[in-house]
Amino acid sequence: MNNINKPLVHKIKQPGTFSGKILLGFLQSVFKEITGNYIPSAYPLSIIEPYFTSDEQGESFWSNPLAINVLEIRLKDNYNIHLIQKSPYILLVIEDIDSFKTGVINLFNDLLDPDKKYLIYRDFIKTYRNMSPIEKIEFFKKKTVKEIGAKK
Repeated sequence: MNNINKPLVHKIKQPGTFSGKILLGFLQSVFKEITGNYIPSAYPLSIIEPYFTSDEQGESFWSNPLAINVLEIRLKDNYNIHLIQKSPYILLVIEDIDSFKTGVINLFNDLLDPDKKYLIYRDFIKTYRNMSPIEKIEFFKKKTVKEIGAKK
């Protein structure tokens, strides 16, 4: 692969809680860096925050950890957004700028669409159902330690 065809890679240090707010802020900043413009319907993030914080599921998406393993798959398959977790970073790999722009705009539109947003929340919010095997092991370790501590 020569320099002309190299993908663009953007990264952020993985925060303690990779929430919807951080995901959308990251996508918005990369979109701005690549295109020179913000997504008009979603800038600044404070104008769309009420759409998320107005109900329990939206607040959970906005504030709670997201399942990065699910994000990697769903964002790539549904929106052509290549998000990769490579500790201690989260990488965004852009191979085609036009498809990235379209994908990000479609994701924001779907998250603001009352008919689609709850299905997206359900997939993206980290729950036991969508944890990776390593996360499930850690979850049970913590739960077991807590139960043993409660019995003493």
